[in-house]
Amino acid sequence: MKEAVVGCHNLSDLANQIDQLERISVLNFNLLMTVILTLGIMIIYYRRIQYKSLFHFMIVTSFVFYVLNVIRLTFFPMPINAHYLELLRKGVSCGIVSERRHNFQLFDFMKWNNLFHITTLGNFIMLMPLSFYLPTVFQKRKWGIFKVTGVGFLVSLTIECLQLMYDYVTGYAYRGFNVDDLLMNTLGVTIAYSFITAIKIIGYVLVYFWKRINK
Repeated sequence: MKEAVVGCHNLSDLANQIDQLERISVLNFNLLMTVILTLGIMIIYYRRIQYKSLFHFMIVTSFVFYVLNVIRLTFFPMPINAHYLELLRKGVSCGIVSERRHNFQLFDFMKWNNLFHITTLGNFIMLMPLSFYLPTVFQKRKWGIFKVTGVGFLVSLTIECLQLMYDYVTGYAYRGFNVDDLLMNTLGVTIAYSFITAIKIIGYVLVYFWKRINK
């Protein structure tokens, strides 16, 4: 039989219940698990799909590892026990548990001087690797800045919507939808792709002049 949720008159008991249930009520997906899962996926990939070269195989491996870590960072640890979630909601109402807030207003982080906060910078960096992986892993498709930016935006929007859906279903804002996260994710992909493109152009120009000089 589940233990009853205590009221706000006994905050220490409520905090103790939350601490005791945390270990068995939260679904974790740690770094070691991403390594193991990556190895399993790549074994299947190696046996069933004909890869072009060892270099391409390693790129795909790193891409799978990257995707799994994005999932790990954006969704886990995840509270899954109904009674534990009930305690968290009670803890929020009693003021002993912090709940993330949803934000649908652009540049909200500027109000809190969070431009260089680790979360803001993390969101800016998180999807940057897509600007490299998309054209490299999916070589049969034609990629440009608008297409890469569009995919980055859709990936970020999917993450934010799933987080919002989880919060709606459980009644506890564990992650929270944040339109600024969507902005920073997309901006990171766009800037990274622009930087890579600029490097390629500079490389082509240098090679061209090198060949001209050495004729």
